[in-house]
Amino acid sequence: MPELNFSSVDNFIESVKNGAEESASAFARTFGAAVTLESKEGGRCNVEKLSAKIAEKGLALLLQVGAQGIAVLIPSSSGLIPGWCEAPDATGKSKLATFAQEWSMNLVPEDFFPDDSQAAVVQNLSQGLRRAEPDSQAGYLELVLGKEDGTSAPAYIVWALTVPEKLLEDSVPNFDEIPQAPLVSEIPPDFAGQVPPFGNTGFGTPSFISSELPQHHRLEDLPGYARSALKVKIPVATILARAKKPIKTVLELGVGSIIQFEKSCDEMLEVEVGQTIVIASAEAVKVGDKFGFRISTLVLPEERFRRVEVRREGEYLVKSDSPQIIGKAPMKSFDKKL
Repeated sequence: MPELNFSSVDNFIESVKNGAEESASAFARTFGAAVTLESKEGGRCNVEKLSAKIAEKGLALLLQVGAQGIAVLIPSSSGLIPGWCEAPDATGKSKLATFAQEWSMNLVPEDFFPDDSQAAVVQNLSQGLRRAEPDSQAGYLELVLGKEDGTSAPAYIVWALTVPEKLLEDSVPNFDEIPQAPLVSEIPPDFAGQVPPFGNTGFGTPSFISSELPQHHRLEDLPGYARSALKVKIPVATILARAKKPIKTVLELGVGSIIQFEKSCDEMLEVEVGQTIVIASAEAVKVGDKFGFRISTLVLPEERFRRVEVRREGEYLVKSDSPQIIGKAPMKSFDKKL
């Protein structure tokens, strides 16, 4: 892969030219504003000079390319970033994520295709860029976003960030959507007078039972094991159609053979993770010269319930002599009371 530095400016200009129409469509779908895109000037990035132009709140797109990063910065003074972007709900977050992905595919040269993309409003684009520490060989490209009223606004692409994860550090999280765990003092009255959930167990009271429970508002605040789990990569596939054919038919397949499916061309496609779980339905879309899918419906996971029996103080259960069969595994029943 070519080195990501200011010498790649011509490649970025060509990508912006080729992906301008698709990028404008993605912008209109996300923010409801029609724009046009074209490149203005670019070259080696002068951080001091650029910082003076973007010392304000704005939308930042972070595109991860290996250990380095690419930033797309759109100042709020452009008048193109709606207010909901500062504290987006679940739908808004999905829109921003899709927008970042589409712009990464349309504006970044194929040689530097991003591994990941994010988007969020940061309080100060200049400070965010400085935190991300552009390399000494970093490059930039100024974009011109043409608006419907005939005016235009600038946006900037900066590449070769050495600490890209710090670009979005001061983004505004939406605390309202984070579920809060109930305090011990808020235990429902139905449990009054019963044995405390950790009483008389010999294990003591867990350290997290207190009047103030720890809250995790940012990814960095989560425990290490939780952050590690979020980085695990799983296969994601889109199922066009499924069919069962006799082995004889499969063996007869050759170049030019046509396999017919019951599924019609205009039906939604299934998005599957881990080769087993369907998480969404989607429609096929063209993103630049790439193939993609736009999520239209999310499939909620199957709910599983297990009956919980509450015992009163002094009441306990012992094993029954007769095994209770659940499936094929014999389980000892605890339904005999003393």
